[in-house]
Amino acid sequence: MRQAEIIMLIVLAVFAASLSIGAIGLKYSDQYSFGPGFVPLNVGLLLLLCCAIQIVRAWKRKSDIKVKDHEEKPDFRGLLVTIAIIAAGISAMAMGSVLIPLLAIVFLISRLVSGHTLAMSTIVSIATTVIIYVVFSIWLGLPVH
Repeated sequence: MRQAEIIMLIVLAVFAASLSIGAIGLKYSDQYSFGPGFVPLNVGLLLLLCCAIQIVRAWKRKSDIKVKDHEEKPDFRGLLVTIAIIAAGISAMAMGSVLIPLLAIVFLISRLVSGHTLAMSTIVSIATTVIIYVVFSIWLGLPVH
């Protein structure tokens, strides 16, 4: 693994652990529905599990593959996505909505990171936002706007 991948994996693992620890104090469920701790605890634990699996896979692969020293050209797509995410977060605070920045973030990730076409990125971002709205606002009754 490259050094950047290792750092990102550590950051994700720390985030997952803090998310899980923070969700322990929240009510997990009640008699009829999920509680506010259901989603963060499950997401944190699953993300931590994924990080552990990735560490084990990289450790096994490290003994099989010798990394060649080569010079990499900088990739500015990650920087553009990061700037867009920060701008989306600032606009969320200004507009009081999480759906608009979420739509933008999913679109940018689909377009720039996954390399989808413009039409496919639009479909993916709209479908993801609608599903999140249905689950959190309509089904769970949580405010998302």
